Amino acid sequence: MQHSGKKILVTRPKHQAENMCVLIEQQGWEAIRFPLIEIQASSISAQEQMRLHNLDQYQLVFFISANAVNFALPLFNGKMEQLQKTVCIAVGKASYTALKAYGIKQVLVPEQGFNSEAILAMAEVQDLHGQSCLIIRGAGGRGFLADSLRERGARVHYLQVYQRAMPMVDSHLLNAYIRQNALAAILIYSGDALKNLLQMLTKEKLNKNLLNTPIVVISPRVRDLARNIGFKNIIIAAEASDAAMMNALLNGEERG
Repeated sequence: MQHSGKKILVTRPKHQAENMCVLIEQQGWEAIRFPLIEIQASSISAQEQMRLHNLDQYQLVFFISANAVNFALPLFNGKMEQLQKTVCIAVGKASYTALKAYGIKQVLVPEQGFNSEAILAMAEVQDLHGQSCLIIRGAGGRGFLADSLRERGARVHYLQVYQRAMPMVDSHLLNAYIRQNALAAILIYSGDALKNLLQMLTKEKLNKNLLNTPIVVISPRVRDLARNIGFKNIIIAAEASDAAMMNALLNGEERG
């Protein structure tokens, strides 16, 4: 995939996509900006508000994504001091960097892997009897991390600070690219994004062309979803970072 002029569909939310687009353009390719997910702030329930006010009851606070950090931290206001007294765990490099940018000092991050499974391999979360954990995330995320922490003896609560929605976008240009088989690859960052893409392309011929278009995904879980839908050419990036996605584009490695 190293020829110039290749069109790469970048489907990340608008506020997160620009760096990846720059990397694509540095290769002499064309980045097609087409967000399939819109990130919006969630309304905080009264119960979640209480959890914010009682941060000192939690020994561990998990931030599932950079979006979780960026939507949560404004809610803490004067409670930053309480957050400094607990241990924050970032699922990935982006959330780690975001926490550090806000001045949070005690931040742990997995040495390898950037998902719930990598978090659960950390020494700090093996025996959690008598401990309380707060998971800060978007609405509707997986329950795997919380269930696993509870199995290890923890009391676990959620703070859901954002939600994913389908953006209002004009799909005519995307339809044209798919119809013409003009896309060299599509970057997919979540199962929700993949489902939204299918909703936008309902005609049989379009779907046939779409399923033959190479896609780059961020995990085996999204790979399995794509495979079940019928995608023929799936590449798994080592992680969700821009560098890993670019590496997968360049090398086409870890094909599903």
